[in-house]
Amino acid sequence: MSVAVHILGTAQDGGFPHAGCGCASCERARREPALARRVSCIGIIGASGRCLMVDATPDFGAQQAALAAAAGRTPPHVDALILTHAHIGHYLGLALLGREAMSARAVPVHCTPSMRRFLEQNRPWAHLVERDEIDLHTLRPGEALEFDGARIHAFLTPHRSEDTDTIGLEIEGPTRRLVYISDADVFPPALAERVLEADIALIDGTFYARDELPHREILAVRHPFVNESVERFAGARGDVAFIHLNHSNALLSEHAPALPKGFRVAAEGESFRL
Repeated sequence: MSVAVHILGTAQDGGFPHAGCGCASCERARREPALARRVSCIGIIGASGRCLMVDATPDFGAQQAALAAAAGRTPPHVDALILTHAHIGHYLGLALLGREAMSARAVPVHCTPSMRRFLEQNRPWAHLVERDEIDLHTLRPGEALEFDGARIHAFLTPHRSEDTDTIGLEIEGPTRRLVYISDADVFPPALAERVLEADIALIDGTFYARDELPHREILAVRHPFVNESVERFAGARGDVAFIHLNHSNALLSEHAPALPKGFRVAAEGESFRL
């Protein structure tokens, strides 16, 4: 029996190249499509080949196809979804499950009580619920979800909560544990401990340093800084890979800084056996 986590995207919610941006990095990615990155997302391929996606991004269609291809499945579809929170890069792809596109039937969607209320009380998402295109399941922080040989533990992460709370995930396979934290304002001790003890940690690397956006803007969209995280997590038990990179991040520039041993930028298409 084996369980695999497959990386389906590594960019911040606006993608890379970023919507509406003409910075040097984005223009270079438009000229060279191989540099483009889909919005951060991972998929879990279970022991029997069942597929679960974590978040439904604006790149949902392409990411669903990529996950199905990795699992050797056709036609492309997912067996379940987990939503981490209600920022646009993490749930807009749900719309493709509606009758205007896939006309899905009762796709299980696992989310926190606040995310569930958000979907049930706001259109067009409520249409998906009412038409039984998605089937909402409550996943409370501190609880675990069993999925095809994997045990998935949800935990709260400190992040802007305009509409819902935010969760990270610890995905436990037969032999290894992977921690996934796409969004956090900071890494408090309990969260940092999860990163330090994981076999593999995929963590928020939105910004490289605190000076890459104007001070007021970066305070409004707080995230940890990569150049500080590499110091914080030096000596981590396993590999630490950064995800959710903003287009302003120096790691996406033509002259990207080198990261210390044990740290790297996550790559779309790579898989981790658990």
